[in-house]
Amino acid sequence: MELTLNQQQDIGLSFVLDRLQPLSPLGRERKRALGPYARSERAALEQELENLGRAAALGDEPALRRFRQGLMQLRDIRGTVSHLGERDLDQVELFELKRYLLLLGGLASDFDELQSSAHWEGIVLRDVPEALTILDPENSGNPAFSLRDRWSDELAAAREEKRAIEKQIAQAAGEDREALLLQRTGIVLREAEAEQRLCAELSQKLTPYADALAQSLETLGHLDLLLAKAALVRELGGVRPVLTDKELSFVNMVHPAMADSLKRQGAAFTPLSLSLGPGAAVLTGANMGGKSVCLKTLALNVYLTHCGLFPFADKAAVPFFDGLCLIRGEGEDGREGLSSFGGELMAADAAARAVQQGFCLVLFDEFARGTNPAEAVKLQQGALGYFNASGSVCLFVTHYEAVAARASRRFLTRGVRDLNVAEGRRMIEAGADKLTVLRRFMDYGVEEITDTTVPQKALSVAELLGVEEGLLSAIRQEYMRERNEP
Repeated sequence: MELTLNQQQDIGLSFVLDRLQPLSPLGRERKRALGPYARSERAALEQELENLGRAAALGDEPALRRFRQGLMQLRDIRGTVSHLGERDLDQVELFELKRYLLLLGGLASDFDELQSSAHWEGIVLRDVPEALTILDPENSGNPAFSLRDRWSDELAAAREEKRAIEKQIAQAAGEDREALLLQRTGIVLREAEAEQRLCAELSQKLTPYADALAQSLETLGHLDLLLAKAALVRELGGVRPVLTDKELSFVNMVHPAMADSLKRQGAAFTPLSLSLGPGAAVLTGANMGGKSVCLKTLALNVYLTHCGLFPFADKAAVPFFDGLCLIRGEGEDGREGLSSFGGELMAADAAARAVQQGFCLVLFDEFARGTNPAEAVKLQQGALGYFNASGSVCLFVTHYEAVAARASRRFLTRGVRDLNVAEGRRMIEAGADKLTVLRRFMDYGVEEITDTTVPQKALSVAELLGVEEGLLSAIRQEYMRERNEP
C-alpha cells in the first residue's frame, strides 16, 4: 500500500508526520522509514497498535520523563557496534561504546519500571553490564575514556620511559637534545603499538556482546518512535483500530490538518461516520459540501492505520488492504505530460490491475471530470460496475444520478439542505464574509441514503452569494425550463 509523495501531501499526511517527533537519531531514522505494513506483517501491525495504546495510556511518570531525557542523549553508534568482530576499535570508538553502555544502564532501568505498568508485547530492553565492566573495570561511572596504564604492563612501561626521557629533553641542549628527541620518537612508536594491541584486546573481549548491543540499539529506536506516536495521540487524539477481514468503518472520523485550519478560522471540522464493505458505493452531494474532504479523510486514516498509527476517530474498524488507490483528476501529471483526464485514466488502469492482485481500497473523486458529461457518465458507470465486481472496497464521488442508481450503497454529504437564503443575505448585507456565511449553513456530515436523486442546491448557493442578477435570472430560467420539460 504505497502512495506517491504527491498523494501523501494531497491527503494531509505531512501534517501528521510533522508532529511526530522522535528524540533520537535512531527514532528519526525509523520515522523516515515509516510506511505501511505488508500483509505478511499483520501480526506485527496488531502488536504495534496494541503497544501504542499502552504507551498512550502512560501518565506523566518520572520514569517516562527520565527515559525521554535519555533518548535525547542517544547517539547512533551502530557503525561502531557493527565493526566488532570485523576489525579492532580505536580509542574514539571505545569511548563511544562506553558512553552508550552507561546510558543504556539507566534506560534499561527506566524501561523496566515503565514495563511494569505498560506490559508492552515483544519489546525487551536489556542492559549489557559485562561489556561495561570491560571498559570501566573500576565501576567509576565516568563517561570519559582512556587506555589506563594498569591495563597493560607493556603500555605502562612505554609511558614511564617516555615520561623519563621527556624530563631529560627539558634539561638538554644541542646535539644531546636532538639525540634524546630521536630516542623519544622510538618510544612513542612503541607506546602507539602497545595502545593498538590493548585496543585489539578490548575489542576481542567486547565482540561476544556485539549482537546484544545491536539489539539494544534497535529496540531503543523502536521505543523512541513508539513513544513519539503516543505523544501524537495525546496531542491530536486517535483511537485503537480493530483490524477486520473485510469491513471498513469509522465513527466521527476527523482530518487533523483540516480541523486545525478550521479552528484557526473560528470554525470546526464536522466529524464523518462511514461504513463500507466489498463492492462499489457512491458518495454524492452539493458542491463545496465536503465530498473530496471525506475521501481525503478516509484515505488518510486508513493509511495511518496501516503504518501503525492511530486513526483520528472515536471508533475505527479497518481491514488489511493490499493497496490504496486514489483517482483524482486535479491538475496534470507533470512527469508524463498527461492532461488531467489522461492522468485519471492511467490511475484507473493502475487501480484495475491492483484489485486483480489483492484486496484494495479504491477511491474515485469525480472520475472523468476532465471530459464531457455524457461520456463521463458512461466512464463512471463502467468503472463502478468493474470495481463493484472486484471484491475490493470502492467509493465513487459523483454528481450523476445515473451513476448513483447503479451503486449498491449510496452516501450523501448533507451540504446546504437547510440553507436559508433570506437569512444569509441579511448577514452578508450586514458585513459578514460571503464564504463564512455559506459555511454557516453547510453541513459537512455524511449519511447513508436509499434515494438515487442527487441534491440540487447550486441555485440556492448562487442566490446566497449574490451572483449578478442578470446572470442569476438566466440560470433560473434554465431550471424552470428543465422542470417544464416533459
